Amino acid sequence: MADVLVQAERVEKFFGPNKILDGVSFTVTRGETVVLIGSSGSGKTTLLRCINHLEKIEAGRITVNGFLIGYRDRRGVLIEDRERNIARQRRDVGMVFQRFNLFANLSALDNIILAPMRVRGENRAVATERAMRLLARVGLAEKARNFPASLSGGQQQRVAIARALAMEPAVMLFDEPTSALDPEMVGEVLAVMRGLAQDGMTMMIVTHEMGFARQVADRIIVMDQGRIVEDGPPERLFNAPTHPKTRTLLAVRH
Repeated sequence: MADVLVQAERVEKFFGPNKILDGVSFTVTRGETVVLIGSSGSGKTTLLRCINHLEKIEAGRITVNGFLIGYRDRRGVLIEDRERNIARQRRDVGMVFQRFNLFANLSALDNIILAPMRVRGENRAVATERAMRLLARVGLAEKARNFPASLSGGQQQRVAIARALAMEPAVMLFDEPTSALDPEMVGEVLAVMRGLAQDGMTMMIVTHEMGFARQVADRIIVMDQGRIVEDGPPERLFNAPTHPKTRTLLAVRH
């Protein structure tokens, strides 16, 4: 279990009377790229948000790097942790959303250095040096002083990826990172994510880009009605899916 980075055990999540996650269990090992697929409403995005404790779970537990996320274990009963501790835990979990959520009044560079300076107390020179390396990594070194309004959607999403990486997380979560982009911008974001996978970054990705999933995923998790219905390597799922939902999804999107 030493290489298990993310672990979910019998996780349940409700929105009102609706059960969104129904006993979800899985592990992600260090360096693994796991892609989640499923119909709208199947629980994929909610699951990512629970890993980052942006959504509270009603049952089960989630650990990252061996530490409970969002809760403390008090004699077998989970008690929600203090917000300060939760914020500390989130440093290990980078998240990239469908929308870029960049601060419009800050340059690309300042968007990236803000959290390391405020949360980790880094001085500006150290944070800036790392930010410039990350901007170069996502192909935007020349855009450091640009404000979001002057960047394309694809460029903004790449800045958002660099911003998440600036906290040096143990795992990166991507929630349909290309769904808000024009088709011609999708490739530039996927190329950055492909590079992260090749570099051994641990990632969980919700996407409808099936070609990309087949190329980069170590495993694909298929969700339906809040449950994991199939989990395996992409070649098996694409060539010989066992669950009807998997066959339907890949027939529609492959």
